[in-house]
Amino acid sequence: MSTVADPFAFLSPAAAEGAVLRTPMERNHRRAGAELEDRDGWRVADYPSNGDAPAWAADISHHGKIDVRGPHAEIDRLSAGLELGRASHVDGVWTLRLSPSHAVVLCPFSRVEQLRARIASESEAICATDMTCGWAGVMLGGERVRDVFMRSSSLDVRPRRFPAGTCMAGSVMRCGSIILNDDDRFWVLCGWEFGEYMWESLLDAGAMLGIIPVSATAVLRSEVAA
Repeated sequence: MSTVADPFAFLSPAAAEGAVLRTPMERNHRRAGAELEDRDGWRVADYPSNGDAPAWAADISHHGKIDVRGPHAEIDRLSAGLELGRASHVDGVWTLRLSPSHAVVLCPFSRVEQLRARIASESEAICATDMTCGWAGVMLGGERVRDVFMRSSSLDVRPRRFPAGTCMAGSVMRCGSIILNDDDRFWVLCGWEFGEYMWESLLDAGAMLGIIPVSATAVLRSEVAA
């Protein structure tokens, strides 16, 4: 099959050469005293480890994100028949089935372009767009994660309604968002322009619960090489 050209390729950070990419929360990390490190083409925040915190937040904006849209049958095939609202994690890659015609792939940034091209080549009816710099990301975790989230959104994330391995789209802090339950660690993806606001708002929501910022590298699952 021929590879379908990405009409949004000019927006893709995967095509950047030599530039160090930054997340929208960098100013917040600087003010909080985090060390900033250049890693895999991104400037990421490094916070002291604290596994005993009741709640934590990590800036995962640098993680790869691919928006996939197409006919129901094609998305069904590409997602291996995932039910709506379900997510799978295979070989370091998350696949989220949000609607009959919409899926999202989350992967290490180094794998974005390879996976995007592979998905697009499957069918001319599929549109796969690199949204790594289109969506900011925050991961919430800790034993009080649901308490923090429920102070931020009216979405029902009780365990029986939003168990591990599920996903949904909805409003968080009045921002359209995509939410994934990764073994009771919540990924919250929102528009890049709202990243700083989302970060500050979630930390404010968890302030009375003892939330702290942590390093993304400490909480993201091990990246599996392509």
